[in-house]
Amino acid sequence: MNKLKITALFAVLIITLVMTGCGGKTTQQNTNNNQQTNDVAAVDTATAVSGDWLIIREMSDPEKLNPIVSNDATASEICSYIFEYLLTQNKETYELEPLLANLPVISADNLTYTFTINKNAKFSDGKPVTANDVIFTLKLIKIPFIDAAATRNYFEMVEKAEVADGDPLKVKFTLTKPNWRGIYTLGLFSILPKHVLDPENITDKFTWEEFKDMNAARNNGAMMKYADFINSQEVSRDAKYLIGSGPYKFEKWDTGAGVTLVRNANYWGGTVVTPNYPQKIIFKTIQDNSAALVAAKNKEIDAMSVIKPSDFYKDLENADQFNLVKARPFEPAYTYLAWNQLNPLFQDKKVRLALAHLVDRKTIIDKVMYGDGVPIQSHVFYKNTKILNSDLPEIQYDPEKAKKLLEEAGWKDSNGDGVLDKVINGKKTDFKFTFLSNTNPVRKQILLVIVDALKKVGIQAEVQELEWSVYLDKTKKHEFEATYSAWTSPTTPPDPYQIWHSSQSEGEGSNYISFKNKTNDSLIETYRNEMDENKRTALIKEWQKLIYDEQPYTFLWSPRARYIHDKRFKNARWYNIQPSPSYNEWWVPTGSQKYTQNKNN
Repeated sequence: MNKLKITALFAVLIITLVMTGCGGKTTQQNTNNNQQTNDVAAVDTATAVSGDWLIIREMSDPEKLNPIVSNDATASEICSYIFEYLLTQNKETYELEPLLANLPVISADNLTYTFTINKNAKFSDGKPVTANDVIFTLKLIKIPFIDAAATRNYFEMVEKAEVADGDPLKVKFTLTKPNWRGIYTLGLFSILPKHVLDPENITDKFTWEEFKDMNAARNNGAMMKYADFINSQEVSRDAKYLIGSGPYKFEKWDTGAGVTLVRNANYWGGTVVTPNYPQKIIFKTIQDNSAALVAAKNKEIDAMSVIKPSDFYKDLENADQFNLVKARPFEPAYTYLAWNQLNPLFQDKKVRLALAHLVDRKTIIDKVMYGDGVPIQSHVFYKNTKILNSDLPEIQYDPEKAKKLLEEAGWKDSNGDGVLDKVINGKKTDFKFTFLSNTNPVRKQILLVIVDALKKVGIQAEVQELEWSVYLDKTKKHEFEATYSAWTSPTTPPDPYQIWHSSQSEGEGSNYISFKNKTNDSLIETYRNEMDENKRTALIKEWQKLIYDEQPYTFLWSPRARYIHDKRFKNARWYNIQPSPSYNEWWVPTGSQKYTQNKNN
C-alpha cells in the first residue's frame, strides 16, 4: 500500500505513507553533492548465484511486523520481503504490473475491479493464495477495532469483495463510487493467509455492513475479541503467524538485536518474479550511530544508511579502504516541523507562519546537511512538477517579520523576563514548549539550531528525545506539543487524505497534529473523487495553497540519502523510490561469499 509512514528505514508500501526516523537516502556512488543524476545502474545478474548473508543496520526495532497494523517504515521494509500485493509497481517506470494477480478488469462505470490470481502463487507454507485470502485481508483492514487507521482511510470507498464467477482464484471488489485511486488501493496492499490467522473462519460471520456501523460493530463481541488478537504482539512477531507469499520467510526477532529473514527456497515466483539471492537478510539493530559505523568498517554489517552527513563526507571520505562503496540514491521523502493544533500556543496561523520564518533552512541545509536537501513548501514531492504548486514562494528566514507576526497575534514580553507571553483563556501563558524527537542525532542538531533562533525572539523551547517506538506511540496519542519528523513520499499519485483530513485526527490516524479545516476537508474529498485529471490537478494545487497559508507544518526540505555497502555485493542498484535498495536482488560471486562457505545456513 502507498500509505505515508514514519520510519527508521523506509518501507516498500506503495499506497500508505510511512514515518521515518532516520535520514533520507539517493542514486550514485560518489560524494559529489552537486551531482543530481538519478539514473539506475544496469542490471548485473547474468552470472548471479544464491547464497551468503546480507546484514543491514537498523537504528531501531520495527514497530510491528503485521503489515496491516504497522505504520513505521522499518517494519514495512522488512514486511516487503515477506508479504506481497496483488500488483507491484515497476521501480523504474512506476507503472503497475502483475504480481500475485494480473492487472484487473475494470467495469465501464469504474465501480468494480476483478483480479485473477496467479494459479502458481503460494504462501511460504505451500498453501495457495486464493480470493478468500484477499477478501479476508480486506476484512481485517475494514474491522474498525483493528489498528489499521492509516491504511483503512484508503479503503473507505471499497464496499466489499467477493469471489467472482465461482472461481476461487478470482476476486471482485465493488466500490461505492468511482475513485481514481481504485487500482492503486486495491492492487497494493499486503495479502495475509486466512488459513493461518483465521483457521476457524471467524471473519466469515462479520458483514461488510457491520464495518460501517460502529454501534453494530460494538455489539459484536466476537469482532472485538478477534481484533484484539490481530492487534496483539504475538501476531506481529511470532513465526507461526508471519506467513507470507514473498521471497523471504520470517525466522526470528530478537528484541533490541534485530530481525532475521531466511530465503524462501520454494518461492512460487522463482527468480523470475522476484529474485532472492541472499540466503539470509538480517536487519541488525544498532542504536548508536558511531557504533554502527565501526561495525561497518569491521565488516560486522554489510549495508547501512549513514544518518549523519559528517560521518558520510568526513569519516568515510576514504570508504574504499574499508572495502565499502558509497551511494547517494534519491528517495522521495520530506522533513517538517509539526505544531500540535490541540495546544493553544499553535492555534493561530499567524504564529505558525512566524515560526516558519524563524527556521533558517538554507543555512541548516548547507552547514548541517552538507547540501543534501532541497527546501520545500508543500506536501507534494518537489520533483512531481505536474501537480506541484510551484507558485508558492519560499518562506525566508526573517526574524523581524516573525516578531511582527507574533506581535499581531498578541504575543509580547509583558514582564521583561525575556519570554513572550499572552493571556489565553484568562490565564497568562508564556510561549514555552517542547519539541519531541526520536534519537536521531541529526534531528537533535537541527532542532538545537532552531531552538536558538526561537530564543532570540522570546520563545523558549526544549528538545526531548525518545526511543523510536515510544516516540511513535506519543505522536499517535497526540501527546506532544511540537515535533520534528519526516514522511516518505509515494511514487503513485498523492492522496492527502491520510495525513490531512479531519477524520484522520481521531484515534491513531496519521493527522496526529489534529489539523481541522472544513475547506481543507472539502478540497481533499473533491480531489479524491474527481476522475478528470485536469480538474484533479487544479484541486491539488488549490489544496497546497490552503496548507501553505495555514502552515500546520513548517515544511523543511526533501533530503537526499546516504548509504554504504560492502564491495562484495553485485547488482547493488539504487531506485528512486522508498526504500531505494532491493536487497533481495543483491548477490555475491561464489568465491567471495562470506557466510555460505564458513557457516552452516
